[in-house]
Amino acid sequence: MASAKVLVRVLDHGTEVESGVRRPIRLTPDGYAGVAYAGSVYPLRQGDLINLDGSSWELADCDRFLLIGAEVPYAPMAGEPLEKASGFDVEWHLETNQSGHYVVFNASERVASSLVSALEDADLSVQRWDVSHRQADDGNFYDWFARLRFKGSQTEALALVRTVIAPPSSLASAVPVTDPTTARLADAEARIEELLNHLYVATRKGEAAERELAQLRHDLASAEASEHRYRESIALAERHHSDLQEQLAVLRHGLGGMADTAELVKSLADAEELRELALAENSLLLERVRAADSEAAESGARADDLAAQVDTLLGRVSELEALETERLRVATAQRPRRGGVIEFLPQVFSRLEFVLDAVDVIANLDSPTSTMRALAEIDSGHFAGKDLEGMRGWFEVTKSATGIAGSERLGRIYYKPDGQKVLVSVHVKQDDQQQRRHIERLRAF
Repeated sequence: MASAKVLVRVLDHGTEVESGVRRPIRLTPDGYAGVAYAGSVYPLRQGDLINLDGSSWELADCDRFLLIGAEVPYAPMAGEPLEKASGFDVEWHLETNQSGHYVVFNASERVASSLVSALEDADLSVQRWDVSHRQADDGNFYDWFARLRFKGSQTEALALVRTVIAPPSSLASAVPVTDPTTARLADAEARIEELLNHLYVATRKGEAAERELAQLRHDLASAEASEHRYRESIALAERHHSDLQEQLAVLRHGLGGMADTAELVKSLADAEELRELALAENSLLLERVRAADSEAAESGARADDLAAQVDTLLGRVSELEALETERLRVATAQRPRRGGVIEFLPQVFSRLEFVLDAVDVIANLDSPTSTMRALAEIDSGHFAGKDLEGMRGWFEVTKSATGIAGSERLGRIYYKPDGQKVLVSVHVKQDDQQQRRHIERLRAF
């Protein structure tokens, strides 16, 4: 099943840096939701927002994702108290059978994890906890079970569990009386469930063995057919060899001339050589067939494994590329300003009112001469640039030199006369989508 995704607003010291960032929801080590941004994982808070000035985790520490349809466990806001580690108001029951004590309860996954941790903190060691699939001895089905290592009586175990989990308001506080027949049935069900698990594993192993046996039988039939053909060839060679020997014996008793005898001896030697070659070829072919089958099986397994690794690595590379782009964008936006720019600009340009991040952009230009010249013309009342398409009252000055490597002619100045003042925004274009977002922000002025 795919992971749940969310559109995130990114804040930095209360200022919105970016919005509409689509990210899959991860689970942080404290059980709350989080999203990756600029190489780190930040807690996801109500309103689908993250704060870059808050705490964060490494990507490797948050490798679990929230599935689609699950409730989003939002992290608490700053100053909001965290959820208590005890006094859980959940439906629960303590079941005791031959295997030990089981705490069964209903809760979300995050609350279930906190409850198990609280049991551990109360010296109630949990041997195993997981999703519950069978009916408890009180006749109810629960979401989770936790098997305790505690070896005492049910009364002692119940008292210890009650110190951690608050009893549900809808249930009586008295210890449930377990009917012996019900207990035996529960034990039998537990044993049956365990046997069914063993049967399932054995069935799967049997099916695999049957498939392997069928393959071996097929290989054996092929080998027997090949052996039959080679035996026929050998038998034919042996009959030919026998005939030649009989002819040679006849010739030795004086039948035929010396030339015929020499020819028959040569034929006999050739037949003997063919027989030896047939036997060697048969053995060599069988060895090659076995080696080829083994190599094909190993190559198929390696190909499947490599294909899975390639898919995983491609997904990882895609995510890392997006995170690296965001990290570089954040690093560029957080470069320290050059000293004196905030005080310098209002004194030089008395009519200009800089909006958005114009001051930061000017402070980080490596070559601000072209930008300053255009700002001086605008401040003196001279018309510069052209109408900004789709933005009534706004004008645009393009191809302003920046001195920044890779963005030398991508400086932009947007300005709008507003009475005695002129609203000005200075921007360095990175791509078309980022430029459109900046222009949309100008609609607020």
